[in-house]
Amino acid sequence: MFAYRKRARAWQLRVRLITGDGQQVGPADPWGLLPMEFFRVVSTLERIFFTEQDHAAREEFCREVLARLNDRPWRGWDEVKAALAPPAGQRFAAMELYLVEVDFDQCDPSDRTYVVSAELLHRHDPSAVAAELPQPQWRFVAECDPSPQPQYQEN
Repeated sequence: MFAYRKRARAWQLRVRLITGDGQQVGPADPWGLLPMEFFRVVSTLERIFFTEQDHAAREEFCREVLARLNDRPWRGWDEVKAALAPPAGQRFAAMELYLVEVDFDQCDPSDRTYVVSAELLHRHDPSAVAAELPQPQWRFVAECDPSPQPQYQEN
């Protein structure tokens, strides 16, 4: 039903959330930003940040997401991931959304900072806490050899 051929590389979204005192959560998958099935979160973000050209609408979306994460977090259930949570006693004040390229042969799937490239798509930072921080600590992989490597040995 969900069968498809996976390419060697793909574009994905990552989010970094920042508290008022500069503590960071992420870069992480964006699934914990909205209380809906994780596969719908990405399509929602794509609609807002790729299709929607209204900067004010993007800012309002980010404001609402941070308010929901801070004031009404949810637990995970079924295919809904739990809300991303700030460190104890803190509140999220800023949000950054990145478009990253991953290579499924080279990038460690358990490390969401391991990418081929990363580009900041949007920064919501009304109190200017993120502007003072360095970029996330991305772990960039070397460009791979363009010739495909065999995944198995034939007998």
